[in-house]
Amino acid sequence: MYWTNRHVLVCTASHCAQKGANEMLGKLRLEIVRQGLDSQILINNCGTIDLCDIGPNLVVYPDNVILSGVQAKDVKRLVAYLQGEGDMDEFVTSPTSTAEVRRHDLYQEAAGVAPLTEPAFTEIVEKHGFDAAWIDEQARRGFIARKPGEDGAPSITITTKARTRYAV
Repeated sequence: MYWTNRHVLVCTASHCAQKGANEMLGKLRLEIVRQGLDSQILINNCGTIDLCDIGPNLVVYPDNVILSGVQAKDVKRLVAYLQGEGDMDEFVTSPTSTAEVRRHDLYQEAAGVAPLTEPAFTEIVEKHGFDAAWIDEQARRGFIARKPGEDGAPSITITTKARTRYAV
């Protein structure tokens, strides 16, 4: 690697790829080269940033910022931001951003329910504005586990990964 002003890591793991990450990454690389910025801004793809439900995601250094939901249509604006012109505020994901606060609150509430049956978890999820597809994605990503409860009915376990990430 050579020294650059910015380093951008774009998640191209399966969930972000399904949401358009590869198209956005291709356009971003092309625009960086077209504008002659490739010696100033390094673009790499990477594995998961672990925010799959709000992808495509990218990390910008040295800004130390995560941008989520960035699409190919946003590339020109992203390049301007990387040059220090304008902002990408509505794409910023942080512990205090709306999406992360919603997840934290959901996991905090769910962690306090025992036993956590699948219907009870679904009710909490819907209360916080998520859906069944989000539940499936959380299971695939290892934030929850579906296990048979004491009565044999499916229950949800909030994993250590989720408890650590959301401090619950």
